[in-house]
Amino acid sequence: MATVFWGLLIGFLFGAALYLGGLAEPDKIIGTLRLKDFHAFRTIALFVLVGMLGTWILQKTGHANLDIKPAAVLTVFIGGALLGVGFGITGYCPGTGLACAAAGRMDALITVLGMFVGAMVYILIYPTVVVSLEQHFNYGKITLPEITNTSSTAWVLPIVLIGALILWVTAPRRKS
Repeated sequence: MATVFWGLLIGFLFGAALYLGGLAEPDKIIGTLRLKDFHAFRTIALFVLVGMLGTWILQKTGHANLDIKPAAVLTVFIGGALLGVGFGITGYCPGTGLACAAAGRMDALITVLGMFVGAMVYILIYPTVVVSLEQHFNYGKITLPEITNTSSTAWVLPIVLIGALILWVTAPRRKS
């Protein structure tokens, strides 16, 4: 029961962060997809960098066990393309869709219902379609440090540092 509590609490906090960070506005998302408004991109990049650094620290201190998923490139590409199409049509990703639906936006509620329909279709086609597609371009449970024969530190620290530098350099400046 404690796991459920912590999961709900973290989910609530994540949704609140999305909402407070301005990512609950479909216009922000569409602006990002049109390469005109980089607020959403910068916020997502910050989430990814903090998550990457936090996971790396937890792993290094023995507080996290990573369950590496197989690198099934074809199915990940297809799933990413479907997510991108839904993202572009609705202006919501799954996280922002749920946050906005919880805030009472009807368009977000319809988007969330569409996500559930898509999940149901995925469940129904998984045994026949997805399992066979996962066999193509599947490189197994492998990580970039394993491919390059380096440590995770050699990947994480440069990515986080370069990402932080890019975020700092590209930060909107207030006009005096």
